[in-house]
Amino acid sequence: MQKRQKIAVFASGSGTNFQALLDACQGGYIHGDVVLLVSGKPNAAVLDRARKAGVASVVLPYEETDTYAQALLGECRDRAVDLVCLAGHMTRIPTRFLDAFPQRVLNVHPALLPAFGGKGMYGAHVHEAVLQSGARVSGATVHFVDEKYDNGPAILQQVVPVMDGDTPETLAERVHQAEHAAYPRAVRLWCEGRLTVDGARVVVKPELTRPGHVRRALVSVSNKDGVVDFCRGLAQLGIEIVSTGGTARALREAGLWVRPVEALTGHPEMLDGRVKTLHPRVHAGLLFRRDSADHVSQMARLDMESIDLVVVNLYPFAAAAQKHAAFEPALMEEIDIGGPTLVRASAKNCDSVVIVVDPSDYTEVLSELDAGGVVAPATRRELARKAFAHTAAYDAMISRTLSGESGAAAQFPEVMEVRLRRVQTLRYGENPHQAGALYRQQETSHTLEQLHGKELSYNNILDAEGAWDLAQDFAEPAVAIFKHVTPCGAATGKALLDAWKKALACDPVCAFGGIVATNRTFDPDTAAAIGDLFLEVIVAPDFHPAALEILWKKKNLRLLKRTGPRAPALQFRSAGHEVLVQQPDGKLWEDPRHPWRVVSARAPTADEEAALRFAWPVCKHVRSNAIVVAGPTQVVGLGTGQMSRVDSVHIAGVKMEQFFKDNPRPSVLAGASDAFFPFRDGLDALVKLGVTAVVHPGGSVRDAEVIAAADEHKVALVVTGMRHFRH
Repeated sequence: MQKRQKIAVFASGSGTNFQALLDACQGGYIHGDVVLLVSGKPNAAVLDRARKAGVASVVLPYEETDTYAQALLGECRDRAVDLVCLAGHMTRIPTRFLDAFPQRVLNVHPALLPAFGGKGMYGAHVHEAVLQSGARVSGATVHFVDEKYDNGPAILQQVVPVMDGDTPETLAERVHQAEHAAYPRAVRLWCEGRLTVDGARVVVKPELTRPGHVRRALVSVSNKDGVVDFCRGLAQLGIEIVSTGGTARALREAGLWVRPVEALTGHPEMLDGRVKTLHPRVHAGLLFRRDSADHVSQMARLDMESIDLVVVNLYPFAAAAQKHAAFEPALMEEIDIGGPTLVRASAKNCDSVVIVVDPSDYTEVLSELDAGGVVAPATRRELARKAFAHTAAYDAMISRTLSGESGAAAQFPEVMEVRLRRVQTLRYGENPHQAGALYRQQETSHTLEQLHGKELSYNNILDAEGAWDLAQDFAEPAVAIFKHVTPCGAATGKALLDAWKKALACDPVCAFGGIVATNRTFDPDTAAAIGDLFLEVIVAPDFHPAALEILWKKKNLRLLKRTGPRAPALQFRSAGHEVLVQQPDGKLWEDPRHPWRVVSARAPTADEEAALRFAWPVCKHVRSNAIVVAGPTQVVGLGTGQMSRVDSVHIAGVKMEQFFKDNPRPSVLAGASDAFFPFRDGLDALVKLGVTAVVHPGGSVRDAEVIAAADEHKVALVVTGMRHFRH
């Protein structure tokens, strides 16, 4: 590695350029150290800066004598100085000194040389002259020093526009900012050995770059989680950090040296920060191909620097959209322009540039850089893929918000952008020869956590979701047992163990290999009661530690912890090349305060009403045509998935007969149908099973016929006005 260069600064003023060089060295931007300050004035403010920084300083009042030249040389040689930087020294350097330091003395001048240079052109005099001349631009020039005032080959220049209404003071302030950016840059080039002089012209050698190698990072984030630690890790690896606005402020407050983006671009932020990274020096640094000799040559000729790592996440538009209507100025201000442009440019050139949009990737990127100084091609390409997905989702979110639609049109826009993140690959799909995976919508949090058991399959998750959804329709402790996307047992009880026993009793044969869901924490008593019964999955809001100790002994039993409220997300189903989209069936009754209307001559008794209120939620989760026969807290028979409702009643009767072989008859039997009875035959069949109260949506053209049949059988009949087909 090239040795660190020793730098002497000659300054006799306030010392802001001295400070800029000192900070750049200490921050690692310049591969060198300021070891000496020489001032021509004993009371110069720069001396205080040197003392605070622990930099050796001497005062040598200017004299046009060999003694003065010898003193300067002696101080520099005593400290083995490699480079001398003039920063407001205010006097000409003796020829003898220049001969001893050929092309090793630099100066910064507050104008664009050769204009406004020469004897007497210093400080406010320069800016007054610029303004008096009517020049449209001024700036800063860093140049090699020769025997003449403000002469010698220019290394680089930074332009500063002259604004209407400028005074010498306002112009000086902006020029000083340009000096503080340009001078460290020029010194860095010298310390890296990248400057050669060809006659009156300075040639800048290309920056050494290679794909994957990270030398410079541009960091500009809205979500600052983890960014300080990440950048601290980058700095420890010698990676230069360029940053903007609030991000730069946060990094500086954490003690990190940060190069402001305007020092890279040579142009200040403008239009209230709307334009800061939209600059050729930024995007050339991202987009040039490191393997193209022509691109590398152009970058060197234009004195442009590579940007090898970009860390960006975008303005929080989603949060603003919750507070402001479409096209409100406050909302439009939250539309990020520069951020997506940075992301897309970086991702396009991912063979050379690393793009990070997700704080969760900081650890992996830092680990790879720490291990070998590069980020692997596979990682860069995966990060690029995530980056394009990030901007695509961001644009889609803006489009949805600005659509201005309301009601159903807002929920079902003309163009629907659905962004899904893979949660896990599955054991298989519906069948072993079909691959499967589980995704979730990007805007939602993952609420399904597997605590135990073998890999999940597609069907496991479908059944687990169905059983979970049924259990949540009850306020009392409830257990649902599912098999092939339909219930085979459901019950409520005073405690979970009671509900489990009754749910299992509904159909213990079909419960074998089933999926169980509860709406309460799975407790040790219920876990013990499972015994040797083979189950595929148990899903619950939580598991008692003692219950886990019991269930963990079943090595293949999958235990799923389901957290969070029931999902309001839209439901999607493929239909060939098309996709059906609907709201979830989130309602049970049209009006919970008045859930039904009694249409029969006889109203249900208290026990019958309890049975109806239990049967109806279960029926909602049974495949159509759905029939449920139940007591007040327990299913005793159900028929599902038949083309005829009468056939479903028949199947429910078969299951009921099996139930009664081993279980007592409930106090009452109620029947529930997910849709209206199109004829009286379905109700007649239920009455033959012993049902004395029935709930259905109503709405058939033959409702009067069905009501007459109920009155004929002295059955209580209620209608809900709400259908619950499930296909």
